[in-house]
Amino acid sequence: MNVSIQVMGLKQAQKQLAAQGKKVDSVLRGALNSTATKSRTERYVKPMSKLFKSSVLGSRLGNADVRGKLTIKRARKGRMNSRIIPSSSSVRVDDYRRWVFEVLAPTRARVYVYGLRGRKVAAGFVNPASSRAVPLRTRGSRTSARGKTYTTKKALSAALGPSAAYWFKQLTTTQTIKWTTDFLQEEFAKRMQKELDKAAK
Repeated sequence: MNVSIQVMGLKQAQKQLAAQGKKVDSVLRGALNSTATKSRTERYVKPMSKLFKSSVLGSRLGNADVRGKLTIKRARKGRMNSRIIPSSSSVRVDDYRRWVFEVLAPTRARVYVYGLRGRKVAAGFVNPASSRAVPLRTRGSRTSARGKTYTTKKALSAALGPSAAYWFKQLTTTQTIKWTTDFLQEEFAKRMQKELDKAAK
């Protein structure tokens, strides 16, 4: 999903700095990058971290790893935008804080993970007759260059829950967009004032 957020008053800021012999580009890039970093932490990493197990001695998830699943493409010279790109790779069911299974047959049960708004079906199963009741899967899939998806049988592996991108989409609400827009405006105004103050000295 793509959501665009723009700075208000950019043309006026350009004129103000141009009168001082400066450009607005570095101010805008700094504001965009700070906003992306802060938004990732406050609006995505913090709520998503509640879904996954804490990081202990190199475990797969936790705050640092959730942050890593939300890559920031920063604004730089020649690119005046900053983006948060969530990973579309599925997250293992046993990396979720909470998961349950619903028995369908003596040796098969459907797996669910708990997310932001209740539970979500995972790609896998549990054998309730097993003493361990581990979430597993036996099927994989691949998509050809022409877009056709093939399902294949393979050895048992860990069951998979929704990706970071799935939760990212749920968290990108009108409230998140407003919060990010407000933060960007404040950050831009703060950096703009610093530039004007420096130019006046």
